[in-house]
Amino acid sequence: MIRQKVKVRASKTPMVAASEYRAPAGMGQRQERLIGAGGEINASSKKELLNRQAAFIAAASNGQVVGNDVFAATEANTKVHMELVKAAFNDKDAYRVLGERMADALYQTCNRQGFARKYLTKITLEQGAIPRFPVRLKNVTASYSTSPTQIQSQITLDKWLLPPELQLVARPFIPLNDLNQSAGDVLQEKYVEATEAIMVSEDRLWMNLLNGLVGIDNPQTLVTGQLTPATFMQVQTNVTRWGLKAPHVLIATDLYQDIIGNSEFYTAMDPVARHELLLTGELGTMYGCTITSDAYRFQEHKVLNQGEFYIVADALNHGAYSDRGGLVSQPTDIVVEKAPGRGWVMYESIAMAVANSTSFAKGVRV
Repeated sequence: MIRQKVKVRASKTPMVAASEYRAPAGMGQRQERLIGAGGEINASSKKELLNRQAAFIAAASNGQVVGNDVFAATEANTKVHMELVKAAFNDKDAYRVLGERMADALYQTCNRQGFARKYLTKITLEQGAIPRFPVRLKNVTASYSTSPTQIQSQITLDKWLLPPELQLVARPFIPLNDLNQSAGDVLQEKYVEATEAIMVSEDRLWMNLLNGLVGIDNPQTLVTGQLTPATFMQVQTNVTRWGLKAPHVLIATDLYQDIIGNSEFYTAMDPVARHELLLTGELGTMYGCTITSDAYRFQEHKVLNQGEFYIVADALNHGAYSDRGGLVSQPTDIVVEKAPGRGWVMYESIAMAVANSTSFAKGVRV
């Protein structure tokens, strides 16, 4: 019998802080830290900066690299989180407060990283008030959400749009077996699940509204082959021809790779070098637009299909959303879930509308 030696590799690359992340081998890059002392990517040219930027956000989406503050908190809080979860199983007050703190952190994440909240105007509602969104342009088509999966459209004839409120719900639950058997950070795992249920649902609501308005005033542009400056500007013109500014672009990962690989984009592209901005999805500016992508997100948090991109007008002319000031958290246990464990029901009341069908344009690779 001939025995062969088999190399055994780790199934998962350990997570590191952004300041400690090094360029991957085999990409023609120097094996040095990607992030310098000033928090910016080390690069000697714009081309190298774009390539290193792509490597960094790819590592972030795989969970290999996180911000320095997040990494420090993760290192320090893994044991703390376990103790908090154990306390939640034994102390009703700790159980309630832990859910409230998680809901507060999730609400901050939605405001910082959510695309819907980035591109829509926030309307503050007082108790007893109903959502009333101002209409900037009449005789166009508006779209609003009537449930987490359904939308409705209307021609804007009045000064105000009155979308209904709906509730988005997350149910993070820690089974007793997970607490007893898991060696990882179960609280962080449940936080990621809750992020998918709330922030990602908000983004999908917004994208459903956009897709329901495609072709009414601005046609969908089909991209064959690689994305080129001419095609990009064709989609941008679909928005600016209505007299609107087009300061935002949301682009899928594969199309951003086209930008990196096309020398025609180099003169127009001003890539972001600060890693803190990259970890919010902001990649740079080009033709007067801020380029944002979901490339940095975990796979389950991505909302764009491959080959899609949207060019969006300023928030005042695009649409609005409202909430009631944050997420509400209520404890739940075996009585409700019919399984031993602890968890929370987190929910928010939200209304969302894209009030102007001319305020965006979509391109997609075929």
